[in-house]
Amino acid sequence: MKRFFGESQGDNIKLDGSEFNHLKKVLRMKEGDKVIACINDEYDYYCTVVSMGKNDCLLEINEKKICEALPTRDITLFQMLPKKDYLDNIIAKSIELGVSKIVPFTSEYTMIKDIKKERVDAQIMTACKQCERSKLIEFAPITKLEKLPQMLSEYDLVLFAYEDENNLFNPKLLENKQKIAIIIGNEAGFSQKEAELLKNYSTSISLGKRILRCDTAVTATLALVSILTKN
Repeated sequence: MKRFFGESQGDNIKLDGSEFNHLKKVLRMKEGDKVIACINDEYDYYCTVVSMGKNDCLLEINEKKICEALPTRDITLFQMLPKKDYLDNIIAKSIELGVSKIVPFTSEYTMIKDIKKERVDAQIMTACKQCERSKLIEFAPITKLEKLPQMLSEYDLVLFAYEDENNLFNPKLLENKQKIAIIIGNEAGFSQKEAELLKNYSTSISLGKRILRCDTAVTATLALVSILTKN
């Protein structure tokens, strides 16, 4: 059953904009068709298309169920801004692997300083629909690396994947941790000064002897954390 994001209107859900265009013009759905709708909460809403207008449509809610794909841990990815192609992949894989929030940040070696919000929003919605999450993740405003220490204090565990670290990932670090932060660099990595700063506020870990691309490092770290925490 196809999945869409809309907004609640009493006992109905309204689709408009790109979601309505996809339903009507791409999928050529019509009144009476069945869909799953999401309104950015914990539920999947099983609906019937009951009214098709020129610019929007109404879905009648038949049943709602808790979304089984929602994460059970609160995981935030702090991602140094990479090239745009890498960022697209990082957003998709982070959502598939259970991240609740992404915080992009700039550093000494950051070449990209801004991103298009519309592109990011589209990536997030597509990825959430693909892996059947009913709630869109938060993508925070771009911040600076120097501001990360004050943001990291609210987490039960902060993991810093650093290529010059010798200590391998230890699963015991995750025991009884609910709110977890993960810090990943971009294709240029961290300066020595930046790495030393972050080490003071995190547990630095090695992902092995091979140097990984930033999107591979994200996938590897989040896969370990999600699987071991049953997230």
